[in-house]
Amino acid sequence: MTTAAPTPSGQTRLGALKRVVATGVSQSAVALDQLVFSAITFAVQLVAAPVSTDAEFGVFSLIAIVQIGQWYLGRAIGAEPLLVAKTVGTNDTRGVRGAAAASLLVGVAIGVGCLVVALFVGGPARTLLLIQAFASPFTAVLDHSRYVNYAKQKPMRALFTDAAWLVLFLAAVGTAILVGELNASGTYLLWALACVPLTLVAVALTGTPFSFGAVKDWVRSRRDLLPGFLIDAVYLTAGTWATFGVTAVVTGLDGLGLLRKALVPVTALTVLFIGISNSLLAHLAGRTPREVVRAPMLVSGAAAAVSALAALLTLLAPAGFMTTALGTPWEGLRPVVLLLLVYAFLLATAQTAMVAAKASGRAWLGPRVRTVQFVTELVLVASLGLWLGVAGVALGMTIAWLVAAALAWGGVLRHGDQAAATTG
Repeated sequence: MTTAAPTPSGQTRLGALKRVVATGVSQSAVALDQLVFSAITFAVQLVAAPVSTDAEFGVFSLIAIVQIGQWYLGRAIGAEPLLVAKTVGTNDTRGVRGAAAASLLVGVAIGVGCLVVALFVGGPARTLLLIQAFASPFTAVLDHSRYVNYAKQKPMRALFTDAAWLVLFLAAVGTAILVGELNASGTYLLWALACVPLTLVAVALTGTPFSFGAVKDWVRSRRDLLPGFLIDAVYLTAGTWATFGVTAVVTGLDGLGLLRKALVPVTALTVLFIGISNSLLAHLAGRTPREVVRAPMLVSGAAAAVSALAALLTLLAPAGFMTTALGTPWEGLRPVVLLLLVYAFLLATAQTAMVAAKASGRAWLGPRVRTVQFVTELVLVASLGLWLGVAGVALGMTIAWLVAAALAWGGVLRHGDQAAATTG
């Protein structure tokens, strides 16, 4: 008895099903990797918070923002154009090397900048800046390698390196606690040192980042993408620095530290949401207008669900435990955290819409939205912060991103309607 061979239509359906399953597994691995990566950011702040006063944590946070800004800038000049242009898929090996080298140069530039600034400050700020100067090149290479693995459809490699970084850092923290006291600077140093061996692993998996001769060709070949991406990243980085700088002026370092402690759980969500939205670039590039709108809407829906769950956990969290964990009274911090969770969701949905615009060739929507958001946030943070203190700062940030989300989604939906009408 012989088995009938599959019909062509059956083979087509089977192939389509396999592609859907493979895409689902790959996207799930990417999302899980982004979750682990955000857990690293969360863990560093969570360990540093209870061993710092509010003012000390304010200083720690200002230095830690340097690293977050570096990731935004490095991805804008390397990882994001790599994904949108599908450089890996087209076997553009020189482009891949140029993108990696460009990301490394961003890390080196940030490191040199930290060294220069460290010459003019003292105390814990100098120590933290020196640690950041050492870490910047390594974190630049490791972060870029994650996106190369996404582009190669091998997100499990990125998940392995990030999970290993998290485990190594936590093991180092546990050892330090057992053998002696731990402070914010020591926490940051352990985070940086744990990154080094995983960066070497990442280089072995994705290739050398030292092809500096390919950077010029990379920038020239992506000149239509880079300006919009880079301006968007500069706004995101400068906006964060400006917001916290204004907060330090209107509420003092104690107020900034208090805000940053409230942002400890929220920052982890923000890093997760932005990472997932950035990973959409490879998925959305070249897709239909309908898909470019539908996928970020699904991500926004997921962000809303995660934010709602985080809000529930915030309401149920025991005050004594959270006071110990964050080193400041939880009852006064809880309302600020709840407000910042709304801010995190609005930032996530706005960022996702701007990523959708990038993927569909409208990289300039981001800078336009960010200009409005930047000005609005600074005005509201300054005015409401003077009036209501830290809660006013959180309210100003939330309102500014509500405006940004409305503008970003308005732009994406209008472009989708126009594109659909053109193709129809």
